[in-house]
Amino acid sequence: MVDVGGQRSQRQKWFQCFDGITSILFMVSSSEYDQVLMEDRRTNRLQESMNIFETIVNNKLFFNVSIILFLNKMDLLVEKVKTVSIKKHFPDFRGDPHRLEDVQRHLVQCFDRKRRNRSKPLFHHFTTAIDTENIRFVFHAVKDTILQENLKDIMLQ
Repeated sequence: MVDVGGQRSQRQKWFQCFDGITSILFMVSSSEYDQVLMEDRRTNRLQESMNIFETIVNNKLFFNVSIILFLNKMDLLVEKVKTVSIKKHFPDFRGDPHRLEDVQRHLVQCFDRKRRNRSKPLFHHFTTAIDTENIRFVFHAVKDTILQENLKDIMLQ
């Protein structure tokens, strides 16, 4: 497992880390839909994450790689949805901007629309990194997903 930095200055180093990988675990903060980048006060953080995701998932190096999207900081999202409308920052949002399930669905759809290759599903999990039970459950599910996808690939060869 390789953890690559998310800041813009770190990104040019990414692709040298990806030789021979079978899965990408893409972490994003689900609660940052109303925040901007430190490096660029005009760019929405979640939109920037979506742009990075789009670049990665559509790179030909990753055509046969399983993509697992972690929408983290669920605890913060639960609270934020109550008071901060996602519609202000994502005008295409449909649903109740203060209903958690509608916001979650929209976030997953936004990331999913970035993928050109539909031959593999987009696996996703909403997580709270400080909730050890949640993380334990999610990582067991991810381990199973990676194993199943690798077995499928082996059977096709």
